[in-house]
Amino acid sequence: MRAAEFMRGSVRAEISGVEPERCLNALTLSGIAFREAVSEDAFTLRLSLDARDAAEAARIAERSQCALRLLRESGVPAVRRRLRRRAALLAAAGLCFALLAAGSLFAWEIDVVGEESVTEGEIRRALAACGVYPGSFWPGWDADAVCNRLLLELPELSWAGLSVSGSRAEVRVRERIEKPPIVSEEPPGGLFARSTGIIERMEVLAGAPLVSEGEAVVEGEALVTGELPSPVGETRYVRAQAKVTARTWHELSACAPLEYSALSEAGTSMRWALEICGRRVNFFFGSSQTPPGCGKIITEYPLRLEGVFTLPLTLIRERVLRYDAAPAAADTEALTAELSEQLLTELRRRLDGGEVLNYSVSAAESGGALYVTLRAECREEIAVYRPATGS
Repeated sequence: MRAAEFMRGSVRAEISGVEPERCLNALTLSGIAFREAVSEDAFTLRLSLDARDAAEAARIAERSQCALRLLRESGVPAVRRRLRRRAALLAAAGLCFALLAAGSLFAWEIDVVGEESVTEGEIRRALAACGVYPGSFWPGWDADAVCNRLLLELPELSWAGLSVSGSRAEVRVRERIEKPPIVSEEPPGGLFARSTGIIERMEVLAGAPLVSEGEAVVEGEALVTGELPSPVGETRYVRAQAKVTARTWHELSACAPLEYSALSEAGTSMRWALEICGRRVNFFFGSSQTPPGCGKIITEYPLRLEGVFTLPLTLIRERVLRYDAAPAAADTEALTAELSEQLLTELRRRLDGGEVLNYSVSAAESGGALYVTLRAECREEIAVYRPATGS
Protein backbone atom coordinates (compact mmCIF):
# COMPACT_ATOMS: atom_id res chain seq x y z
CA MET A 1 0.00 0.00 0.00
CA ARG A 2 2.79 2.39 0.89
CA ALA A 3 4.57 1.59 -2.37
CA ALA A 4 1.43 2.33 -4.39
CA GLU A 5 1.00 5.66 -2.60
CA PHE A 6 4.63 6.56 -3.28
CA MET A 7 4.26 5.81 -6.99
CA ARG A 8 1.03 7.87 -7.26
CA GLY A 9 2.38 10.68 -5.11
CA SER A 10 0.68 12.22 -2.10
CA VAL A 11 0.35 15.62 -0.45
CA ARG A 12 -0.19 16.77 3.09
CA ALA A 13 -2.68 19.67 3.12
CA GLU A 14 -4.17 22.03 5.64
CA ILE A 15 -7.85 23.14 5.42
CA SER A 16 -8.81 26.27 7.32
CA GLY A 17 -12.19 27.96 7.57
CA VAL A 18 -15.23 28.52 9.77
CA GLU A 19 -16.48 24.97 9.29
CA PRO A 20 -13.69 22.79 7.84
CA GLU A 21 -15.85 19.70 8.43
CA ARG A 22 -18.14 20.84 5.58
CA CYS A 23 -15.12 20.59 3.26
CA LEU A 24 -14.48 16.98 4.38
CA ASN A 25 -18.11 16.10 3.63
CA ALA A 26 -17.82 17.72 0.19
CA LEU A 27 -14.63 15.77 -0.56
CA THR A 28 -16.37 12.54 0.40
CA LEU A 29 -19.39 13.31 -1.82
CA SER A 30 -17.13 14.12 -4.77
CA GLY A 31 -15.33 10.74 -4.40
CA ILE A 32 -11.95 12.14 -3.41
CA ALA A 33 -10.24 9.79 -0.96
CA PHE A 34 -8.34 11.31 1.95
CA ARG A 35 -6.63 9.84 4.99
CA GLU A 36 -4.94 10.74 8.24
CA ALA A 37 -7.31 13.64 8.93
CA VAL A 38 -6.32 15.40 12.16
CA SER A 39 -8.04 18.40 13.74
CA GLU A 40 -5.58 21.09 14.80
CA ASP A 41 -8.20 23.43 16.31
CA ALA A 42 -11.83 24.43 15.75
CA PHE A 43 -11.01 26.14 12.46
CA THR A 44 -8.10 24.03 11.09
CA LEU A 45 -7.55 20.41 10.18
CA ARG A 46 -4.90 18.52 8.26
CA LEU A 47 -5.20 15.52 5.96
CA SER A 48 -3.35 13.55 3.28
CA LEU A 49 -4.63 12.83 -0.21
CA ASP A 50 -3.33 11.76 -3.61
CA ALA A 51 -1.35 14.36 -5.52
CA ARG A 52 -3.64 14.01 -8.56
CA ASP A 53 -6.66 15.09 -6.45
CA ALA A 54 -4.97 18.18 -4.96
CA ALA A 55 -6.27 20.67 -7.53
CA GLU A 56 -9.89 19.38 -7.35
CA ALA A 57 -9.73 19.37 -3.54
CA ALA A 58 -8.66 23.04 -3.58
CA ARG A 59 -11.71 23.99 -5.71
CA ILE A 60 -14.05 22.03 -3.42
CA ALA A 61 -12.55 23.76 -0.36
CA GLU A 62 -13.12 27.14 -1.96
CA ARG A 63 -16.80 26.31 -2.65
CA SER A 64 -17.10 25.25 1.02
CA GLN A 65 -15.87 28.70 2.20
CA CYS A 66 -12.50 27.21 3.20
CA ALA A 67 -8.91 27.50 2.06
CA LEU A 68 -6.66 24.54 1.23
CA ARG A 69 -2.89 24.97 1.64
CA LEU A 70 -0.31 22.37 0.62
CA LEU A 71 2.22 21.64 3.35
CA ARG A 72 4.46 19.09 1.65
CA GLU A 73 4.62 16.76 -1.32
CA SER A 74 6.07 13.25 -1.51
CA GLY A 75 6.26 10.42 -4.01
CA VAL A 76 7.49 9.94 -7.56
CA PRO A 77 5.76 13.00 -9.16
CA ALA A 78 7.30 15.35 -6.59
CA VAL A 79 10.73 13.84 -7.06
CA ARG A 80 10.37 14.12 -10.84
CA ARG A 81 9.48 17.82 -10.63
CA ARG A 82 12.43 18.55 -8.34
CA LEU A 83 14.81 16.72 -10.64
CA ARG A 84 13.56 18.67 -13.65
CA ARG A 85 14.57 21.88 -11.87
CA ARG A 86 18.03 20.42 -11.35
CA ALA A 87 18.78 19.36 -14.90
CA ALA A 88 22.24 20.93 -14.82
CA LEU A 89 23.08 19.13 -11.59
CA LEU A 90 21.93 15.82 -13.05
CA ALA A 91 23.94 16.42 -16.19
CA ALA A 92 27.05 17.18 -14.14
CA ALA A 93 26.51 14.09 -11.99
CA GLY A 94 26.02 11.97 -15.10
CA LEU A 95 29.20 13.41 -16.61
CA CYS A 96 31.14 12.63 -13.42
CA PHE A 97 29.87 9.06 -13.38
CA ALA A 98 30.75 8.70 -17.06
CA LEU A 99 34.28 10.00 -16.43
CA LEU A 100 34.70 7.65 -13.46
CA ALA A 101 33.43 4.74 -15.51
CA ALA A 102 35.79 5.61 -18.36
CA GLY A 103 38.70 6.23 -15.98
CA SER A 104 38.19 2.86 -14.29
CA LEU A 105 39.04 1.19 -17.62
CA PHE A 106 42.61 2.49 -17.34
CA ALA A 107 45.19 1.26 -14.85
CA TRP A 108 46.46 4.36 -13.07
CA GLU A 109 48.19 2.50 -10.24
CA ILE A 110 50.38 -0.58 -10.67
CA ASP A 111 51.78 -2.32 -7.57
CA VAL A 112 54.57 -4.89 -7.64
CA VAL A 113 54.60 -7.46 -4.82
CA GLY A 114 57.07 -10.24 -4.00
CA GLU A 115 60.32 -8.90 -5.43
CA GLU A 116 63.54 -9.41 -3.46
CA SER A 117 66.79 -9.48 -5.42
CA VAL A 118 65.18 -8.27 -8.65
CA THR A 119 64.49 -4.55 -8.29
CA GLU A 120 61.04 -3.05 -8.71
CA GLY A 121 62.41 -0.78 -11.43
CA GLU A 122 63.52 -3.75 -13.53
CA ILE A 123 60.09 -5.36 -13.19
CA ARG A 124 58.30 -2.13 -14.11
CA ARG A 125 60.47 -1.65 -17.21
CA ALA A 126 59.71 -5.22 -18.28
CA LEU A 127 55.99 -4.63 -17.67
CA ALA A 128 56.09 -1.46 -19.78
CA ALA A 129 57.61 -3.48 -22.62
CA CYS A 130 54.61 -5.83 -22.24
CA GLY A 131 52.15 -2.90 -22.46
CA VAL A 132 51.43 -2.69 -18.72
CA TYR A 133 52.14 0.84 -17.50
CA PRO A 134 50.20 3.61 -15.68
CA GLY A 135 47.44 4.92 -17.92
CA SER A 136 47.19 1.83 -20.13
CA PHE A 137 43.83 0.33 -21.17
CA TRP A 138 43.63 -2.77 -18.96
CA PRO A 139 40.72 -4.58 -20.75
CA GLY A 140 43.14 -4.93 -23.66
CA TRP A 141 45.64 -6.87 -21.59
CA ASP A 142 46.08 -10.60 -21.96
CA ALA A 143 47.15 -11.58 -18.43
CA ASP A 144 48.67 -14.94 -19.47
CA ALA A 145 50.61 -13.38 -22.35
CA VAL A 146 51.89 -10.57 -20.13
CA CYS A 147 53.06 -12.98 -17.42
CA ASN A 148 54.74 -15.32 -19.92
CA ARG A 149 56.58 -12.46 -21.58
CA LEU A 150 57.59 -11.07 -18.18
CA LEU A 151 59.18 -14.42 -17.30
CA LEU A 152 61.08 -14.34 -20.61
CA GLU A 153 62.26 -10.79 -20.01
CA LEU A 154 63.42 -11.60 -16.45
CA PRO A 155 64.83 -15.14 -16.15
CA GLU A 156 65.34 -14.52 -12.42
CA LEU A 157 61.58 -14.92 -11.93
CA SER A 158 59.92 -18.33 -11.67
CA TRP A 159 56.26 -17.19 -11.54
CA ALA A 160 54.20 -14.06 -12.15
CA GLY A 161 50.50 -13.20 -11.74
CA LEU A 162 48.47 -10.19 -12.82
CA SER A 163 45.15 -9.03 -11.31
CA VAL A 164 43.09 -5.84 -11.76
CA SER A 165 40.71 -4.22 -9.27
CA GLY A 166 39.10 -1.01 -10.49
CA SER A 167 41.94 1.20 -11.72
CA ARG A 168 44.58 -0.63 -9.66
CA ALA A 169 46.64 -3.46 -11.06
CA GLU A 170 48.70 -5.78 -8.89
CA VAL A 171 51.60 -7.82 -10.23
CA ARG A 172 52.78 -10.63 -7.97
CA VAL A 173 56.11 -12.28 -8.69
CA ARG A 174 58.10 -15.13 -7.22
CA GLU A 175 61.82 -15.29 -7.76
CA ARG A 176 63.68 -18.40 -8.85
CA ILE A 177 65.42 -20.27 -6.06
CA GLU A 178 68.94 -21.11 -7.12
CA LYS A 179 70.30 -24.55 -6.39
CA PRO A 180 72.60 -24.51 -3.36
CA PRO A 181 76.25 -24.84 -4.31
CA ILE A 182 77.71 -28.30 -3.84
CA VAL A 183 80.68 -28.21 -1.51
CA SER A 184 83.55 -29.57 -3.44
CA GLU A 185 86.25 -31.59 -1.83
CA GLU A 186 88.67 -29.62 -3.96
CA PRO A 187 90.76 -27.69 -3.36
CA PRO A 188 92.00 -29.28 -0.14
CA GLY A 189 92.63 -27.07 2.85
CA GLY A 190 92.45 -26.71 6.61
CA LEU A 191 90.51 -24.85 9.27
CA PHE A 192 91.98 -21.94 11.24
CA ALA A 193 90.83 -19.93 14.24
CA ARG A 194 89.28 -16.57 13.38
CA SER A 195 89.37 -15.45 17.04
CA THR A 196 91.42 -16.08 20.14
CA GLY A 197 89.67 -18.27 22.71
CA ILE A 198 89.31 -21.53 24.60
CA ILE A 199 87.82 -24.48 22.74
CA GLU A 200 84.70 -25.87 24.40
CA ARG A 201 83.49 -28.34 21.78
CA MET A 202 85.00 -29.81 18.65
CA GLU A 203 83.34 -32.07 16.06
CA VAL A 204 85.64 -33.03 13.18
CA LEU A 205 83.84 -34.26 10.05
CA ALA A 206 86.81 -34.41 7.69
CA GLY A 207 90.53 -33.96 8.26
CA ALA A 208 92.76 -34.41 11.29
CA PRO A 209 92.42 -32.28 14.45
CA LEU A 210 95.48 -30.35 15.59
CA VAL A 211 94.01 -29.15 18.91
CA SER A 212 91.59 -30.60 21.45
CA GLU A 213 88.79 -29.40 23.70
CA GLY A 214 89.92 -27.22 26.62
CA GLU A 215 92.98 -25.87 24.77
CA ALA A 216 93.52 -22.16 24.19
CA VAL A 217 94.08 -21.02 20.62
CA VAL A 218 95.07 -17.69 19.14
CA GLU A 219 93.69 -16.00 16.05
CA GLY A 220 95.06 -17.62 12.88
CA GLU A 221 96.15 -20.86 14.58
CA ALA A 222 95.49 -24.11 12.67
CA LEU A 223 92.65 -26.18 14.14
CA VAL A 224 92.11 -28.99 11.64
CA THR A 225 94.43 -30.00 8.81
CA GLY A 226 93.39 -31.48 5.49
CA GLU A 227 96.65 -33.39 5.15
CA LEU A 228 96.16 -37.08 5.97
CA PRO A 229 99.43 -39.05 5.82
CA SER A 230 99.19 -42.84 5.34
CA PRO A 231 101.71 -45.31 6.73
CA VAL A 232 101.19 -47.62 3.73
CA GLY A 233 100.66 -45.17 0.88
CA GLU A 234 100.82 -41.63 -0.31
CA THR A 235 99.57 -38.69 1.75
CA ARG A 236 95.97 -37.83 1.01
CA TYR A 237 94.71 -34.24 0.98
CA VAL A 238 91.08 -33.38 1.75
CA ARG A 239 89.00 -30.31 2.50
CA ALA A 240 88.80 -30.12 6.30
CA GLN A 241 85.33 -29.81 7.82
CA ALA A 242 84.54 -29.34 11.50
CA LYS A 243 82.42 -27.48 14.04
CA VAL A 244 84.64 -25.76 16.59
CA THR A 245 82.88 -23.87 19.37
CA ALA A 246 85.03 -21.69 21.61
CA ARG A 247 84.67 -19.18 24.42
CA THR A 248 86.07 -15.87 23.20
CA TRP A 249 86.55 -12.34 24.50
CA HIS A 250 85.98 -9.16 22.49
CA GLU A 251 86.59 -5.48 23.09
CA LEU A 252 84.94 -2.78 20.99
CA SER A 253 85.06 1.01 21.38
CA ALA A 254 83.11 3.98 20.05
CA CYS A 255 83.19 7.73 20.60
CA ALA A 256 80.84 10.69 20.06
CA PRO A 257 81.12 14.47 20.63
CA LEU A 258 79.57 15.88 23.80
CA GLU A 259 78.54 19.14 22.11
CA TYR A 260 76.45 19.45 18.97
CA SER A 261 74.17 21.87 17.11
CA ALA A 262 70.54 21.48 18.15
CA LEU A 263 67.80 22.47 15.73
CA SER A 264 64.73 24.37 16.91
CA GLU A 265 61.67 25.10 14.77
CA ALA A 266 61.58 28.78 13.77
CA GLY A 267 58.54 28.85 11.52
CA THR A 268 56.47 26.93 9.03
CA SER A 269 54.81 27.54 5.68
CA MET A 270 52.48 25.52 3.49
CA ARG A 271 52.76 24.87 -0.26
CA TRP A 272 50.34 23.04 -2.54
CA ALA A 273 50.78 21.28 -5.86
CA LEU A 274 48.76 19.02 -8.15
CA GLU A 275 50.14 16.01 -10.02
CA ILE A 276 48.24 15.11 -13.21
CA CYS A 277 49.32 11.96 -15.08
CA GLY A 278 52.83 12.26 -13.64
CA ARG A 279 53.14 15.97 -14.42
CA ARG A 280 53.37 18.33 -11.46
CA VAL A 281 51.67 21.75 -11.33
CA ASN A 282 52.84 23.99 -8.48
CA PHE A 283 50.45 26.47 -6.88
CA PHE A 284 53.35 28.56 -5.57
CA PHE A 285 56.19 30.60 -7.00
CA GLY A 286 59.79 29.52 -6.97
CA SER A 287 61.55 26.18 -6.93
CA SER A 288 60.27 22.96 -5.37
CA GLN A 289 63.65 22.40 -3.74
CA THR A 290 63.88 22.58 0.04
CA PRO A 291 65.37 25.96 1.08
CA PRO A 292 68.68 25.88 3.03
CA GLY A 293 68.22 25.34 6.75
CA CYS A 294 64.74 23.92 6.28
CA GLY A 295 62.99 20.58 6.34
CA LYS A 296 60.03 19.46 4.29
CA ILE A 297 57.12 17.13 5.07
CA ILE A 298 55.22 15.94 1.99
CA THR A 299 51.67 14.60 2.23
CA GLU A 300 49.90 13.19 -0.85
CA TYR A 301 46.14 12.91 -1.30
CA PRO A 302 45.46 10.66 -4.34
CA LEU A 303 42.01 10.82 -5.92
CA ARG A 304 40.88 7.23 -5.53
CA LEU A 305 38.39 4.99 -3.77
CA GLU A 306 40.15 1.83 -2.61
CA GLY A 307 39.00 -1.17 -4.60
CA VAL A 308 36.69 0.90 -6.85
CA PHE A 309 38.62 3.41 -8.98
CA THR A 310 41.86 5.36 -9.16
CA LEU A 311 42.34 8.56 -11.16
CA PRO A 312 45.74 10.05 -12.16
CA LEU A 313 45.21 13.08 -9.90
CA THR A 314 47.13 13.63 -6.66
CA LEU A 315 46.94 16.70 -4.45
CA ILE A 316 50.30 17.36 -2.78
CA ARG A 317 50.80 19.34 0.41
CA GLU A 318 54.31 20.42 1.37
CA ARG A 319 54.92 21.69 4.86
CA VAL A 320 58.23 23.59 4.93
CA LEU A 321 59.79 23.88 8.41
CA ARG A 322 62.47 26.47 9.10
CA TYR A 323 65.05 25.64 11.77
CA ASP A 324 67.57 27.60 13.81
CA ALA A 325 70.77 25.94 15.03
CA ALA A 326 72.01 26.50 18.57
CA PRO A 327 74.85 24.83 20.50
CA ALA A 328 73.72 22.13 22.94
CA ALA A 329 75.33 19.63 25.30
CA ALA A 330 74.56 15.93 25.03
CA ASP A 331 73.06 13.93 27.89
CA THR A 332 76.00 11.76 28.98
CA GLU A 333 73.86 8.90 30.29
CA ALA A 334 71.63 8.77 27.22
CA LEU A 335 74.63 8.99 24.88
CA THR A 336 76.41 6.20 26.79
CA ALA A 337 73.35 3.97 26.50
CA GLU A 338 73.01 4.70 22.78
CA LEU A 339 76.68 3.93 22.02
CA SER A 340 76.52 0.79 24.16
CA GLU A 341 73.53 -0.50 22.19
CA GLN A 342 75.33 0.21 18.91
CA LEU A 343 78.43 -1.64 20.08
CA LEU A 344 76.35 -4.61 21.24
CA THR A 345 74.59 -4.75 17.86
CA GLU A 346 77.94 -4.65 16.05
CA LEU A 347 79.31 -7.42 18.28
CA ARG A 348 76.34 -9.71 17.55
CA ARG A 349 76.84 -9.05 13.83
CA ARG A 350 80.49 -10.11 14.07
CA LEU A 351 79.61 -13.25 16.03
CA ASP A 352 77.47 -14.42 13.08
CA GLY A 353 75.14 -16.67 15.07
CA GLY A 354 77.17 -16.82 18.26
CA GLU A 355 75.93 -15.67 21.65
CA VAL A 356 77.03 -13.05 24.15
CA LEU A 357 77.50 -14.69 27.57
CA ASN A 358 78.13 -11.51 29.56
CA TYR A 359 79.52 -8.04 28.99
CA SER A 360 80.50 -4.82 30.73
CA VAL A 361 80.53 -1.20 29.57
CA SER A 362 82.85 1.61 30.62
CA ALA A 363 82.71 5.28 29.60
CA ALA A 364 85.19 8.16 29.85
CA GLU A 365 85.26 11.78 28.68
CA SER A 366 88.29 13.22 26.94
CA GLY A 367 88.85 16.17 24.62
CA GLY A 368 85.16 17.07 24.39
CA ALA A 369 84.17 13.53 23.37
CA LEU A 370 82.67 10.54 25.13
CA TYR A 371 84.50 7.22 24.72
CA VAL A 372 82.56 4.02 25.41
CA THR A 373 84.22 0.58 25.59
CA LEU A 374 82.39 -2.75 25.51
CA ARG A 375 84.10 -5.87 26.85
CA ALA A 376 82.23 -9.13 26.32
CA GLU A 377 82.63 -12.87 26.86
CA CYS A 378 81.08 -14.85 24.02
CA ARG A 379 80.57 -18.30 22.60
CA GLU A 380 80.97 -18.70 18.83
CA GLU A 381 82.08 -20.90 15.95
CA ILE A 382 85.69 -19.96 15.22
CA ALA A 383 86.66 -22.38 12.42
CA VAL A 384 87.46 -20.66 9.10
CA TYR A 385 88.46 -22.58 5.97
CA ARG A 386 91.61 -21.72 4.07
CA PRO A 387 92.81 -23.58 0.98
CA ALA A 388 96.15 -25.30 1.17
CA THR A 389 99.11 -23.29 -0.12
CA GLY A 390 99.85 -24.00 -3.75
CA SER A 391 96.45 -25.68 -4.42
